[in-house]
Amino acid sequence: MPIKKITRIALLSAVLYVAKVALEFLPNVELVSFLIIIYTLVFGAETFIIITVFNMFELIQWGFGIWWVSYLYVWPLLCLFVLLLKRFLGEEFVLWAIASGVFGLIFGSLFAIAYLPVDHSYALAYWISGLTWDVWHGICNFLIMLLIGKPVYQVMMIAKKKDDS
Repeated sequence: MPIKKITRIALLSAVLYVAKVALEFLPNVELVSFLIIIYTLVFGAETFIIITVFNMFELIQWGFGIWWVSYLYVWPLLCLFVLLLKRFLGEEFVLWAIASGVFGLIFGSLFAIAYLPVDHSYALAYWISGLTWDVWHGICNFLIMLLIGKPVYQVMMIAKKKDDS
């Protein structure tokens, strides 16, 4: 793997991690979903590696827990979702805002899947008890993408072109 690519992966993983830590004091307001969508639009499948490094940072900071198992599939699933939709949505950031909002709405249900092997009723209770937070998460994801999605994407595309040259 070229040094530029390794450096880019390390830098973008660190930005993802710092963005998460910086907003931890705000419940369900996060930039991780936003950044994964932007990273995937710009760098494609390379984002899976960025997500893996990010997940390792989370494990190092917080230790192992069922919540971390959720991170192993929730964030890559978002990346896959973006890769599949990219052809249809292109650079229409109102549509990406809607997609990001939908992801925020279903985040709790996706997260609860990891709890199914532990106790089905707990997984259901976990998901139901968090529905209002999922609505808030969806609204915040939508607004973040709507407000800064296109400009951040454009800056990332300019940086990628410079990096590729």
